[in-house]
Amino acid sequence: MTTVTPETVTRPTAKLPGILALLAGITDVTSWILLGGLFTAHVTGNLVLVAADVVTGAQPHLAAVLALPVFLVTTVVATAVARGLVGRDDRMRRLLLGAQALLLVVAAALSFTGTASASPQGGLALAIGLCAVCAMATQNAYLHLASPKAPSTAVMTGNLVVATIAVFDLVASRGRSAGALAHWRDTWPLLAGFIGGCLIGAAASKLFGDHAALVPAVLAVAVFVAMTVARKPSTDA
Repeated sequence: MTTVTPETVTRPTAKLPGILALLAGITDVTSWILLGGLFTAHVTGNLVLVAADVVTGAQPHLAAVLALPVFLVTTVVATAVARGLVGRDDRMRRLLLGAQALLLVVAAALSFTGTASASPQGGLALAIGLCAVCAMATQNAYLHLASPKAPSTAVMTGNLVVATIAVFDLVASRGRSAGALAHWRDTWPLLAGFIGGCLIGAAASKLFGDHAALVPAVLAVAVFVAMTVARKPSTDA
């Protein structure tokens, strides 16, 4: 007899935060390079850009202005849907990861309808960028709704501080600090994933131009498929 516990339900997704950080890094860099400096994962970074534009008298990037409210609305919608699936955690996870994949696929499909990078303030760039923002909002909502200890896959400053303190404590304790080791194990996949994603996003933008949006879309679909086909724990009595 196998009893379903929270641990057995979440075990297949133990490495997922690092993969999602990779996806966030790719999405953020491709949007920054191709859509006129738009943050789609590190969405609060757009506040700095808009404030700088206002002070210098430059025209604010419309997508940057809309990014935060669109991110918040998407989070509210994702939360409302998740709250309606109480007790059906597997379905909720698949639904949110599926929504993320669908939004990035739409963004990729739109990238083949024109050259968004030629007009970052245009309607096509706006549509692609906001689809990516919605996808990243869904990812972040998933992390907070599916796990009691939600990691950050988009903003790495906090993770970098935690990792640095963990390394210091490990060196000071000669590797005997269990807490520091746990913190290091929790944070290094996020840092490595996001940095790797930034490098992949930059390379994809150089190689594929506007069609680089296809890279995060393919990865998001792969994550969704992997979650969907993952073997479910047995509930036999």
